[in-house]
Amino acid sequence: ESIGENCWINQQVTIGFNGYGRAPIIGDNVMITCGAKVLGSITVGNNVVIGANAVVIRNVESGAVMGGVPAHKLK
Repeated sequence: ESIGENCWINQQVTIGFNGYGRAPIIGDNVMITCGAKVLGSITVGNNVVIGANAVVIRNVESGAVMGGVPAHKLK
């Protein structure tokens, strides 16, 4: 749905609609590293890092570092 300012999106990242609701809203200063998936009607806050190959299917609070399948807060 929207991507904020100063975002870094690496190769093979999927930002997508999961069949219902809306596409993700991504905040400012977000880094999405290689192979990560951000799916569904979720919101990713500002100053977030999403680790390689993580699958984000829930809202992410600002300042979080996310990783895993499904993604969970690492820091």
